[in-house]
This record gives sequence, C-alpha cells and structure tokens, in this order.
Amino acid sequence: MKNVFLTLVFAAVVLSNMSFYAASPVVLKFEDGVFVLQDEYKEIKVTELPKAVTDAVATDFSKATIAKAYVNEAMEYKLELTMDGTMETVHVDAKGNWIKK
Repeated sequence: MKNVFLTLVFAAVVLSNMSFYAASPVVLKFEDGVFVLQDEYKEIKVTELPKAVTDAVATDFSKATIAKAYVNEAMEYKLELTMDGTMETVHVDAKGNWIKK
C-alpha cells in the first residue's frame, strides 16, 4: 500500500512539473557532453535578413541556399542552410560575423 501511495505522489509531482514546463518551454542542447541552455529564436522570412547576413552566406557558403531563418533578442541569426542535399545550421550576427555555438 505504501508503494502505491508513493507511486501516486511521484506521478502527481511529475505531471505538475510537466504542465509548468509546458507553459514556459526551455530549450536545451547537448554539446560536448554538457547540456547548454539555448536562447529562444523566432522564425522570420528569409527576405527579412540583413544584407550583411545574406552577403556572408553568399561569400562563405556559395553553394548553399537559406531554407529557414531565425532571430533572437540579441539580433543573432540562426540559419538553416541546404547544400548538396544536406542541412547545416549556422549562427551569424547582424553584421555578418559567424558565431560559433
């Protein structure tokens, strides 16, 4: 009986935590054996990217096309590039400088 009670309490705690996190999502990324908290990015149209960003892609990834673009509050852009049938994600600031994440 004690095990049933503890199981029910554990389930209630887990479910209440899940609903809390559903209200405010946290994005974690696993890098080099460590979980890293990621900034939230908002999807934007590729046409809304600054000229410096599109120029940097054209210069350094000449065979790539920008499939999707995202921006965060710090005006850092996350780009999903397609090249030769593969997808690559890169980060760049508004001035066209690449960011290593």
